[in-house]
Amino acid sequence: MPVLPLGERVLLPSVSLLFDLFPELAEVPELLVHSVRTARYAFLLSRLLGLGRPRVLFCAGALHDVGKLLVSRDILEKPGPLLGSEWKMIVRHPLWSFELVESRCRGMRGLKDILPAVRAHHEAWDGTGYPEGLKGTSIPLEARILALADVFDALTSPRPYRAPLNSGQALEIMAQMAGHKLDPYLFEKARILLSFFREEKV
Repeated sequence: MPVLPLGERVLLPSVSLLFDLFPELAEVPELLVHSVRTARYAFLLSRLLGLGRPRVLFCAGALHDVGKLLVSRDILEKPGPLLGSEWKMIVRHPLWSFELVESRCRGMRGLKDILPAVRAHHEAWDGTGYPEGLKGTSIPLEARILALADVFDALTSPRPYRAPLNSGQALEIMAQMAGHKLDPYLFEKARILLSFFREEKV
């Protein structure tokens, strides 16, 4: 089954490159699937909204969570609340993703544009995010778009502690996050588009 609709299969080489650069992802299938779906959603949001650079967002979406390869699977798959020490590992993953992408993807076209989105995808509109506590429009545009795609896929995917939400439920939660974690203006623009995204599994 193709991971991208026919009109976007031009991007399949990027997925193949993901395997080449990070073969460890084959051992963490849920992370691989999340990365590919987030890449697709980010690409579609960028293209349909006419904001950001679709190719940059596809690549950043595919690579944004590779830092989680350095986090214990016991932590990633823990069904209950995380301990403080475990949370500290989780909040480091954007920086680890940045460092891994910077080191393994040297020579990749557009790398200098991809890296800021990877690093900042967990920054929050109100400044409470990580790793740097950036706020509002100081967060790179592509990182703000990537955050929408990332959160949407996380909410509509199964987690050890809950079943996947449907699109409507996910959008209700995202509406509550708008102005706090998410860019409220981008969310309003993207809301209708997200409601039409199919929750297909790769």
